[in-house]
Amino acid sequence: MGVSFDIPLLFVCMFNPDTFTIEHSVRYNNDQANGQSATDGTFICIPPKQFSLEFVIDATGVSSDLDIPAIPIPLQVLLFNKTTLDIDGDIHRPNYLIVQFGTFICECYLVSSRITYTLFNESGIPLRAKINATFKERVSSVINAALGMLSSPDLTHTKLVNEGDLLPLMVFREYRTQDYYLQVARINKLKNFRQLEPGTTINFPPIS
Repeated sequence: MGVSFDIPLLFVCMFNPDTFTIEHSVRYNNDQANGQSATDGTFICIPPKQFSLEFVIDATGVSSDLDIPAIPIPLQVLLFNKTTLDIDGDIHRPNYLIVQFGTFICECYLVSSRITYTLFNESGIPLRAKINATFKERVSSVINAALGMLSSPDLTHTKLVNEGDLLPLMVFREYRTQDYYLQVARINKLKNFRQLEPGTTINFPPIS
């Protein structure tokens, strides 16, 4: 996880998350006039998605096969909080983040975090902790414009596939979110978007 600074802060999870939950919602107006029966409701919008990660941080040294000193838990917690909670003076709010896990990449901001200390040494210093963090997707006006143009027949924007490229990552680089990779796969008639052939090109709807 990192933020957009001149020198970006970076927090790297030591282990894969214990749980990874993505929540989508749809907002309706279900107000009823007096005397009317219930209705399906009027669609309002689809809010940005929210997701949660629960992962362990460790300072016992069991997580490394190298002769590298374990980073104390208080320092790891300090880095996590500085990355996710520090107020950015330019935007007057906590940092915007980019969270990456596997092929999942999302520009977002922290909604809440909970740190549970689970192991201590004889002096009471924590040696292991579990962090449960919830984030909300940041959807800019550029992303909304891109979503509206995904059905456009004017596919003039192309990118060359390099060795090791994944479609979700390419889509993220274009739109700052990977949510539209299935639509891009359909537009390009990709039978297997998980294995892109280097040297081919991928068409993306233009963003004006």
